[in-house]
Amino acid sequence: MKIKQFKIILSIFLIIGIAAGSVLGYYDARLEASINTGESLSSVDVGDDLLSDSDVINILLVGSDHGAIKGDHGRSDSIMIATINQDTKELKLTSLMRDIYVEIPGHGHNKLNAAYAYGGVELLYQTIAKNFGIKIDKYCVVDFETFEKVIDKVGGIEISLEEKEAEYLNSTNYISKAKYRNVKAGKQILNGNQALGYSRIRHVVSQKYGDGDFGRTGRQRAVLQAALNKVLDQSPTKIADIALDALSDVSTDMDASYLKSLVTKVISLGTTEIDQQRIPLEGTYVQGRAQSNMFVFFINFDANKAALEYFLFNKGSEKDWAKEYGGTSNVETFGYSRSSSSSTSSTSGTTSSTRSTSASTYSTRRAYRSTSATSATRSTRSTTERQTEATTAPATTAAPATTAAPQQPEEQE
Repeated sequence: MKIKQFKIILSIFLIIGIAAGSVLGYYDARLEASINTGESLSSVDVGDDLLSDSDVINILLVGSDHGAIKGDHGRSDSIMIATINQDTKELKLTSLMRDIYVEIPGHGHNKLNAAYAYGGVELLYQTIAKNFGIKIDKYCVVDFETFEKVIDKVGGIEISLEEKEAEYLNSTNYISKAKYRNVKAGKQILNGNQALGYSRIRHVVSQKYGDGDFGRTGRQRAVLQAALNKVLDQSPTKIADIALDALSDVSTDMDASYLKSLVTKVISLGTTEIDQQRIPLEGTYVQGRAQSNMFVFFINFDANKAALEYFLFNKGSEKDWAKEYGGTSNVETFGYSRSSSSSTSSTSGTTSSTRSTSASTYSTRRAYRSTSATSATRSTRSTTERQTEATTAPATTAAPATTAAPQQPEEQE
């Protein structure tokens, strides 16, 4: 039985930004030698009518389990857009849920994460451009076994486990090395193997983040933030060593010169906060089944495109995106039937302080920002969402021809 690789995204551009600020001479040479430069996104045909801004840099971050299936590009179950807005002096991170049902150029309709399996980062970019109309400037693809090494190099990270999470990790192979299946409920230091096991959980309902893929992406962001904070506690030379070692396992179209220019931009922002967004927004999607009874999110593209336009580019005015664009009544189902289950149900026991950012909470710009931050750490908002298992029957109307999703490797329990 194949084990699905860990799905956590490393915000490499931030780590490189902090690290390279102290890089001189020897480190500069190592930077040149470490980069695995791939095909530039500027050569990808995405048309000319994409939303862009000269003050905004969007970097596509892909978490790949390359090698899980011989001959393919691997899964891209972690898909994020890291944004540097030089005008508003903000750093932003947008999660694109892997189960969004989209049109993949040349391959019909399928889940968003199928685009990377079919055609790598180039086709993933074409798919994002076609469905959301936004320009991506650069990309990083990370195989996350390297992230385990980063966590171990900084001495582990502090994570607070809920009781059911601890029990699950100790009784399954999500922590791949049996000798480390000794975690407990509450705050503790997790090593790399334990932290990556935690980030993979999706079958345990979290009081903070919800269940299913919502819970998993919430855990991933928590691990990312804890790791970044721990990296920032290291000496400048240690940070540089960590970042440069990590680069050897990263595929990117950013060369050394671009990375060094990015350093200046990130540091000049002077911010310690990371604004976060998740697409689809609450109130703008329904769950359903597409071809082969495949579970998907059918979304209201107009609402989510408008929200991205404001969040990434600060264009337009903030509003209740779901209400403004018809909410779930205007989702695109492509001829399939929608689920009868709600897309906005919340996990029992959730408190108001940890609730998800829904469309109705966009009354102020602070809805995007972290609830707390210090000069030494970055705090990101907890996401509280619950994914209700879809139970719809096959489509009641004829559906357009599509390409079946690539075979997903099974996760061992």
